[in-house]
Amino acid sequence: MKDDELETWRRQWNSQPAVPIDLIRKVERQTVYMKLEQISLLLPALIGVATIVLAVRVRTFPWIILAIGIWFFNIIGGYIQIKNTKGTWAPEADTTAAYVELSIARCRAKLKNIRLFYVLVPALFAFVSAVNFSIIYPVLKTTRDHLIMFGGLAEAAAVMGFVTWLMSNKGKKVRAELTYLMNLQRELKM
Repeated sequence: MKDDELETWRRQWNSQPAVPIDLIRKVERQTVYMKLEQISLLLPALIGVATIVLAVRVRTFPWIILAIGIWFFNIIGGYIQIKNTKGTWAPEADTTAAYVELSIARCRAKLKNIRLFYVLVPALFAFVSAVNFSIIYPVLKTTRDHLIMFGGLAEAAAVMGFVTWLMSNKGKKVRAELTYLMNLQRELKM
């Protein structure tokens, strides 16, 4: 390597605007959270394995349908989540603009995953409730048994409503962050 080539690279390196350290730390923290979210995809897979084990042990039509449905929802949800995070793992360059663009892409991916939640989770809840109803209803004898079953269903619906409320709050925060980043991006382009 020639000294003049090294000097050219040094000038190019020094002419690059420095990326604020806070922005770098924020993106690195987001990357760690994204990796943890990828690990969290194992829980639905474990639930899917458990339903297959139960379907093999019980060998009734509703349990087989439940296992197939759980895997269907797992595959669809996992595929879409992985697809949404494609291209959001690292900035394209070591510039402030690239880090801001990456943060914007991550916010958009989070919003897509929240919209996925709003579609997939109620559908999954309805599916599991219907299959469980078909499994449990024939063995219910008394009014008390029916009340317990519907109470459990109401409790599960309340939990789902609470989680939906949490996701709604998360969506508001992500939209506010996205607005901030879009404004910052406009200022950087000026």
